[in-house]
Amino acid sequence: MNSEKSTGSSFHFSRFTSHFLVLLHPNAVMMLQKTFGIYNDNLDDCRLFVEAGNRHIAFWCKDDKGIAKAFEFFQFDADDDGMGNVLQEVKMQSKLMGLPITIENLVWDNEEAICIPVKFYKEGLAADYLAMMLGESDRQGVQAQPLDRYVILSRQAGYADLFKKTFAAKSFSHKFFKLLQKYTGHTGYENDNRVYAVFYPAHFILTVVKDNALQMIRSIDYSTSEDALYSIIHICNEHDMHLNTTDITASGLIDTTSNLYNTLYSYLEKFALQKSNPAVFDADGFAEYPAHYFLPFIQE
Repeated sequence: MNSEKSTGSSFHFSRFTSHFLVLLHPNAVMMLQKTFGIYNDNLDDCRLFVEAGNRHIAFWCKDDKGIAKAFEFFQFDADDDGMGNVLQEVKMQSKLMGLPITIENLVWDNEEAICIPVKFYKEGLAADYLAMMLGESDRQGVQAQPLDRYVILSRQAGYADLFKKTFAAKSFSHKFFKLLQKYTGHTGYENDNRVYAVFYPAHFILTVVKDNALQMIRSIDYSTSEDALYSIIHICNEHDMHLNTTDITASGLIDTTSNLYNTLYSYLEKFALQKSNPAVFDADGFAEYPAHYFLPFIQE
């Protein structure tokens, strides 16, 4: 087992060390930070997955039993023109990107995305729906992905084709699609009113379910714990969901020693971290970290 660990990161917690690389090129400044590097020695017969967004790239491997065997997370700050440089540097630092394994699924975390009921969807109006919900944009391409009674619409960044070509995967899914499969694709929940918050270093994805029906899924930027708290409270109020009866479950890059966690835990009565199947993260290197860090990526 090989695990790269750290201290001090922009994740709002202090458990990790990070590797920084700043590059100057004609069009943009890019800072690349490798925050996670967890590897088991034997990755034979593993499946490789990738999640790519406009501020992060994650790789992970699972064996045929669904057990996590490796995980990498890179975050960066780059404009559209700098994405080619980002991919080159990730390739140099990643131990998983170059594996001779076909990528099973590329998950696209494009933050400019919405979800609408399929009964209201008309293909010719997809760009108009996005403009109405998110404002106008120079990005004209739209990706549509249906899921049961909903359609996920996302604007295609200029570098989307570059990512798809670089990570030639068997299948492609938007992040909203993967989360909605997980949060709305089952029955028998203890509470019909639920909010899920998946945290990244500078944004989180909020999914709201009321009376067991999806109300919204949205990507929200934040820079302070108060930003995140206000957004959650405001959206709960918008949907008439009382904080003392609504389960609010967090996962992703949120540490229990952080101000973010303490703020949410103090003000949200039914706030909790998402639980996992311990067997999924039982391999060397994973057990030393809380499983909720990995749950938005390595789905059980």
